[in-house]
Amino acid sequence: MISSEQLLAEIEQQVHVAKQASNEQMRREAISAVRSLCNVVLNDHTPSQPVPVVLSSVQTPTPVTFGEQPLQEADANGESLFDF
Repeated sequence: MISSEQLLAEIEQQVHVAKQASNEQMRREAISAVRSLCNVVLNDHTPSQPVPVVLSSVQTPTPVTFGEQPLQEADANGESLFDF
């Protein structure tokens, strides 16, 4: 992750480039870079101090066992799901 200090240093460098630009195109490019770097700094939602992570215990599901005898229905045609 890029620190705020690194971004601010790059912003200062781009401001210097904009001030020293020999033509309008170079100045606009440097100012656009400053704007983009400012957006990166402002949109950085990462807190400066780490947030403690709370881990919850994972419960493994227990398999449900059914009786050994399959269910017999009066109107069923067979054991297959596809027997209608």
